[in-house]
Amino acid sequence: MIMGDNDRRPHVLFVSYLFTPSEQIAVRRAAAFRDAFEELGIRTTVLTSAISGSADGDGARVVRSGDLRTRFETQYQALVGFKDAPVAERNAQRWWSRAIVPDVTAVSWGGSALVNLLRLVRRDRPDAIFTTSPPESAHLLGLAAHRLGIPWVADFRDGWMFEPPAPRSRLARLDRALERLVATRADVVTAVNEPIAEDFRRRYGVPAVHLTNGFDPRRAAAVTDERRLLDPDRFSLVYTGTLALDAKQRALQDRGGAAALFLAALERLLGERPALRGELELVFAGTFSQAERELVTRGELADVVRVVGRLPSARALGLQRAADGLLLLTGRRDANTGKVYEYLAARKPIFVLAPSGSAAAALLRRAGPHTVIEPAEVDEVARGLAEYVDTWSARPDGFRLAPGFDLEEFDFRRIAGQLLNLLQARLGEAGQVG
Repeated sequence: MIMGDNDRRPHVLFVSYLFTPSEQIAVRRAAAFRDAFEELGIRTTVLTSAISGSADGDGARVVRSGDLRTRFETQYQALVGFKDAPVAERNAQRWWSRAIVPDVTAVSWGGSALVNLLRLVRRDRPDAIFTTSPPESAHLLGLAAHRLGIPWVADFRDGWMFEPPAPRSRLARLDRALERLVATRADVVTAVNEPIAEDFRRRYGVPAVHLTNGFDPRRAAAVTDERRLLDPDRFSLVYTGTLALDAKQRALQDRGGAAALFLAALERLLGERPALRGELELVFAGTFSQAERELVTRGELADVVRVVGRLPSARALGLQRAADGLLLLTGRRDANTGKVYEYLAARKPIFVLAPSGSAAAALLRRAGPHTVIEPAEVDEVARGLAEYVDTWSARPDGFRLAPGFDLEEFDFRRIAGQLLNLLQARLGEAGQVG
């Protein structure tokens, strides 16, 4: 294993902008890896932002760096759970944020996080550092640690310059230069799916490794029974998380991406088959502004769509397990979030609106008889949804994973073992592994 000093266990520093007690899906990977490493006998410290709040027992093991985002009222505070407050109408990306490379968190927490990193290195030098993005500012701390001779794993849950989730900075050349620096300086580059890993191999010639996302079965012990939230007389299609909707558009068909396309298709289907109003319900569990609530429950959708609001993770997982089917929406090829694997673990048929070449679509086609539709025309999506509802409402208990599909492959404990093996293989030559 990774070797620490003779008088102590090996020590790995995890750097993640968000961490528990925030219940954002972005937290799951770093938190599960940290817990698994502890079980494997690796001592860990977490460096994170104060925007995630605090938890009992943090002590010196979780270092929460000051963040300007905690000082000003923003919608982001509600989204990540820093403040239990309703989300105002979502704002578009601020023009000035595009002038900050690689992202606004480099300013909001980067300085305080760097100070804490240097203090930690002096006090209790880690044997390796694991940085995970987004946001990409976490990797700037990896660069600093690497300059101090600390072996470094740079982990990408989304692409950086590969299908970025938002318009990148006007300083794209600098952004790309930082990406190159991170990719080529890190001792190990990992990515949650093969498209991102292959992009790093192709553009920068680094041996990037696909280290899949997953689910944490230990969370199942806290899952609650949420059947009371659903109508037992209707087919319950459930979506957990936030939606990429622009409530200012007012028209679902306008440039709203996969979410708006799906809702427009559902409107079309209900207009063609009014009887579905008594047979189908769509339940959203997540953080929604009032404008978004009005948008998803308007017109033809009023009697079918419900928004139950944000639920603690144990209840959200319980709702997934209570559902008849699950809804997954993405317009990006690289999107393969932890929610995909939580859905898989629920063992329910999934209606997927995603590009045919996306990592999520490929995985779900392999996993079982899920319905994968290309985000294209409203009529095509409506037809696919009709077939999906007709199939699974007729045999609600008939879903099975594909023969030979190993769900345990995506157990975060197993994936953490693979990460440790990567450290052994790549860093052993430097004498860090025994």
